[in-house]
Amino acid sequence: MVKVPSVSVIIPFYGEAQLKQLNLVSKSILSQEGVDVEFIVAGLKTAIRINDLSDLSKCQNGIVPEIVRMGAIINNGLRLAKGSFIYITDADVLFLNKQYLKFLVQEYLTAEVPLKRPPMRRLFLQDFDWFYSTVFSKGLKEAIKLLDTSQEFVVKPLGTKKPMKVFSKFIDGINHLFIASESDFQEYISDENNKGSEPRYFNQDRHCGAIFASAKDIMDIGGYHEGFISWGVWDFDAQWKLENQKGIKLIPYTKYFEVIHLDHDKTYFSKSKWEDDKKLQEIRKKIGFKECINEDKKIFLNL
Repeated sequence: MVKVPSVSVIIPFYGEAQLKQLNLVSKSILSQEGVDVEFIVAGLKTAIRINDLSDLSKCQNGIVPEIVRMGAIINNGLRLAKGSFIYITDADVLFLNKQYLKFLVQEYLTAEVPLKRPPMRRLFLQDFDWFYSTVFSKGLKEAIKLLDTSQEFVVKPLGTKKPMKVFSKFIDGINHLFIASESDFQEYISDENNKGSEPRYFNQDRHCGAIFASAKDIMDIGGYHEGFISWGVWDFDAQWKLENQKGIKLIPYTKYFEVIHLDHDKTYFSKSKWEDDKKLQEIRKKIGFKECINEDKKIFLNL
């Protein structure tokens, strides 16, 4: 008998702001086929395994502190994980394909290196309530059938058109695409003070925080660095360590690997914290990945 690969899917989650999104995402994780899924939601102080949706009631953490160290939250989940493979994702990213994780295992075994950043479509905020109610009235499978993917970069109710802006930007010599709804774009340009807060208004065409790797790969880099306090840098740092330690590849840009970002309010975004985290990342790059891994291992292993 062929052994089914085991995958620990870890979602960092705190507070209750994205609880509805987490409900939908949990459905897509628990319905995965072809792998043995261990689903872990990692919180501020601990992590729990989710066996069915009723377990999500344990994930409500109440008041969120002003400083949240996302790397420490993910490490809580990693310490609990038992799977041969690890997939780090977010509470607002839904799998379209029921064999998504199975395909990732196959891609990893072919590439022989960790994988990152699957192609991502956006479900704009104005359509979220419709999708949420449809999932709980008709089921996830039927709700996905009602999504229209004919327009690039978005999913939407059938028969609708979603005005949006798409931007191209070179970062570290790589071309990245950024997508904004028309309403978000108009809000962004309405006030010059919004400059520097682009993550609040724009999403990339890939899920930047996603990492798929073997459990050994993650342990070899010492888990996640626990010093970052904001959005979007802790994941880049982990990918930087993996890339230098073993190598890392983008998840192929095919429909089999497409995921959906369930849009939500981003008023929590802090420009100052984000800038501080980017400065910390630059310091770590100057120190070097080997030294950073050694220091992160000490914290991760409680040495």
